[in-house]
Amino acid sequence: MKQGKTAQIKKMKQVQRKQKLTSRNKLPEFNYNEFAGFLRARYYLTHNDKYAQETFEVASFFLDDVIAMMVNQNFTKFTSNERAVVNLNEVMQAALVNSDDKDWRYFVLLVPVSYDMQQFIVKEGNVNARYVAQAPKFDINFWRMIMRTVMAINFFKWQGKDVAQMMKTSQAIDELQFKFLSENENNDDFNLVIIAETFKGLAVKIKPLKTRNNVSKLNELSSTAIADEILYANKSLNQFKEASIKGVVSENVMGMLHAFHEGMAKEYNVTHDSWDADILNTFAMSHLMSYWVPVWDNLDGIGGEVKSYLNFLSQKKAIQGLGKIVTDTSDIDRYIDVTALNKLLAQMSSERLEKLA
Repeated sequence: MKQGKTAQIKKMKQVQRKQKLTSRNKLPEFNYNEFAGFLRARYYLTHNDKYAQETFEVASFFLDDVIAMMVNQNFTKFTSNERAVVNLNEVMQAALVNSDDKDWRYFVLLVPVSYDMQQFIVKEGNVNARYVAQAPKFDINFWRMIMRTVMAINFFKWQGKDVAQMMKTSQAIDELQFKFLSENENNDDFNLVIIAETFKGLAVKIKPLKTRNNVSKLNELSSTAIADEILYANKSLNQFKEASIKGVVSENVMGMLHAFHEGMAKEYNVTHDSWDADILNTFAMSHLMSYWVPVWDNLDGIGGEVKSYLNFLSQKKAIQGLGKIVTDTSDIDRYIDVTALNKLLAQMSSERLEKLA
């Protein structure tokens, strides 16, 4: 589960101290959350002020996927005492292909950060005992072609087409990616008008959360009961913020968590003491975005704060069965992250996108 940026930075310092105490000949047992959190915190410290807020958040999402792919492709090395040799081009391309739940604008915004991200991962690998990264000379037109191809694949995939079979029997994907191209004398560009028109009216396909499909409204809550739940939410969330590491619980987080209290009371007549995984998952998929307006502020990892808050409520004895709830909402953090990201990307004006691309 991803943490807030401040928590990651604190964790990074702890990892650095631990590494100094560890023998150079023997690596400690591999801990993915520590490894990924360290790199995310380093990226935040070195790149947060370098880009526009939207660009940084998109880059942060992609970095998460790249780190996961690095470890996945070299799992045996990462979990042994050997130093993994990471082929960064292969890792980044694989991470992009797996990003089939992202709005098309995501891939457009990644081009300006791709070179810096390669350099960051290579540089970190030079001083990281776990891996060393290799990357050929960077070619921005190559990466624009990759982004166009991934967008074309997603276009057909979201329509339920068998993309693997299409690649064997037709040139449709390649032809579409060429339509997304706008050539000039120096570098290739995206034809944003054509891309926007192509994807108009086509919804992004996100893997649904697991539910039993039997969430039903209980006896209708009175307006007083709903008001009491909202008052409880305000009080509880302020306590949650005060008890957390400074800077972790942003106003964006507060708004998202408040939406669960208010929305589930109004939609399902359920107060916090009756929350369960089925209701939480169903609300996240069906109603969350009607009660919460996400903003470009510490967006990456925001979904993980749901479980942090559930743990807080459990410690206060305000909810029961934390273990089962957490287990059965195992994917809610990523679902919220990606849904919020896609909503903001879809709302981005063409002028703003062109300026950032």
